[in-house]
Amino acid sequence: MGASKRKQRKTQPATTHKKLKVSEPKIKSEKSKKVAPLPRVVESESGESEEGDEEEADSPDEEEEGFGGIEDGGEDEGMDIDGKEKSKNPENGASGSSKSKESHAEQKRLAAERKLAKPHGEIITRSKRIWEQLRRTKLAPEQRKKLIAELGQLIKGRVSDLVFKHDASRIVQSALKYGDRTTRVNITAELKGNYVALAQSSYGKYLVVKILHYGTPENRRMVVQEFYGHVRKLVKHREAALVIEDTFREYATPEQKSALLQEFYGVEFAIFKDASDKPTLKELLERSPEKRAVIMKSLFDQIDGVIKKGATIFTILHKAMLEYMLNVRPGTTEATEFIELVKEHVADIAFTKDGSQVAIRCMALGTAKDRKVMLKALKSEAISLARHEYGYLVLLSIFETVDDTVLVAKSLLPEFQKRLQELACDKYGRTPLLYPFSERHPRVVLRPAIAVLEEVEKLRKSTSKKDPATRQSELRAHFSQPFLQCIAKHAGELIRDSFGCQFITEVLLGSTGDKFPALQALASTASGNPKTADNSDDPHVVNAAAVGRMYKTLVTGGHYSSKENKVIAITPPLDFHSLLWEQIRPHANAWATGTGSFVVVALLEAEGFPARQELVDALNRKKLRRAAEEAGNKGANVIAGILEKGNEVS
Repeated sequence: MGASKRKQRKTQPATTHKKLKVSEPKIKSEKSKKVAPLPRVVESESGESEEGDEEEADSPDEEEEGFGGIEDGGEDEGMDIDGKEKSKNPENGASGSSKSKESHAEQKRLAAERKLAKPHGEIITRSKRIWEQLRRTKLAPEQRKKLIAELGQLIKGRVSDLVFKHDASRIVQSALKYGDRTTRVNITAELKGNYVALAQSSYGKYLVVKILHYGTPENRRMVVQEFYGHVRKLVKHREAALVIEDTFREYATPEQKSALLQEFYGVEFAIFKDASDKPTLKELLERSPEKRAVIMKSLFDQIDGVIKKGATIFTILHKAMLEYMLNVRPGTTEATEFIELVKEHVADIAFTKDGSQVAIRCMALGTAKDRKVMLKALKSEAISLARHEYGYLVLLSIFETVDDTVLVAKSLLPEFQKRLQELACDKYGRTPLLYPFSERHPRVVLRPAIAVLEEVEKLRKSTSKKDPATRQSELRAHFSQPFLQCIAKHAGELIRDSFGCQFITEVLLGSTGDKFPALQALASTASGNPKTADNSDDPHVVNAAAVGRMYKTLVTGGHYSSKENKVIAITPPLDFHSLLWEQIRPHANAWATGTGSFVVVALLEAEGFPARQELVDALNRKKLRRAAEEAGNKGANVIAGILEKGNEVS
């Protein structure tokens, strides 16, 4: 019965290999694409080690973590089964248990003999014991140095034989990680001529990345040069693709990146590579216009091949895509076929510098149907894009190019509303939210982004039919009420952040519809005495400079224009001054002599403020002078000057 059960039981494999892990865009964020950093080779974990203490091992992020399944599998499991059988059959007694122990000991002895009989078996066994000690975090520096020296002597001259083995490859990785410069240089030199094969190895690829990480610039140059002529093949290889990506993104110099990318342009650039000549695709096409069709087709086919392999988040691919888009002729088959290839993958490429430019150009040159497909692909990533350093530009390009503003609002607005308050206070997230209200004004859109949008404007001329002003007006109408409702509900939280204050200002000045609930909620945040709150744990909101600027701008009813040297008031007027006065009336002098003094200046200068005389009557000249002279309050000094000029101080 016991034997029958043992036969039916599946024997676990001696070694388990997890899938290669791909680390993500730095953009730390909510999803993998946010944050953007992108794929990196991270060594898979492999179960328990032969002798190591897991509590003392390095973190799982370290490539040397654990030798999985070094012992031959199955013996322990067989022992467990025998034990269960004997417990069910009392007749076996102690003698059965003794036989089981003897059998297991014999199995271990045979396994050890088999290991030693393998090539370099004795060296690997001894090296693994050293490795187990090296990976312990509490190892003394002197002891670590001694062990590294011993390990270096053991593997010297044998590195190329060891690196293709699972356990031995990790030993060499440890020598690279903990070794000195000489050890690293020696290992790198021994592997010369093997780096292409190593990159394609399930275990060797980790060693290549270790060499790139810990090696000298000369080491890196040697490794990268061995990839020359093989990039077209390696970038499509299951194992090597991540090595090429890591090399391109993290370690290659600009010249090396150019050389790696050239191989996308055709076989001749892979074989006849001139190390001193690193032309861009544009320069190549200008030199040899007769080769344009061949080069562009080769680049397209290579991009297509990498996409089919599922490597759409690779930065080397994004760079190749951008080179193609920068040299494509709008309205030709080149452009339409490329957009057709890329449009469903636009969410994968929008989170890198080059990839976002590709997405933007596809949006500008695509047809209405193409844009609809891309917008659908980007919908679920709307929040991540808005908060991303490059992704938010893609959203701005949507606002600039898509004529169907109803589709834009239905696709993006519900996503924005899920995290609207958070996006309003985000460095990048605020820009797509405010774009319908402020357009390309530098106070909202950064100068580099404005340059990108100006390029989009040129490209969209033949593909977007709607007047830009009409498109902007329609977007503003769609976005106004949800944003005003957000201000009415969360005004107290939004004003605690400088970007939140900007969000409130731009929306109230640029939106359409009923603004009264939002204005009333905002005015209520000014209640209380700013002087008594100064000494409390919760200071008055006006003590924040951004809040004072916001109140001042809204009181004047528009943004100040440096060109015209005046405030450009909106129509119809906000009349925020009346609502704010109701809140600050009991503490007018505290505002005039404190951090809110320039808000009082704005009230005195605001056109159409009905309670101006009441404010003048409430101000105390002595307090104003004391604040101006003793405390150096410039706003109080301006107020005093205004009142004296009009002879209005009582």
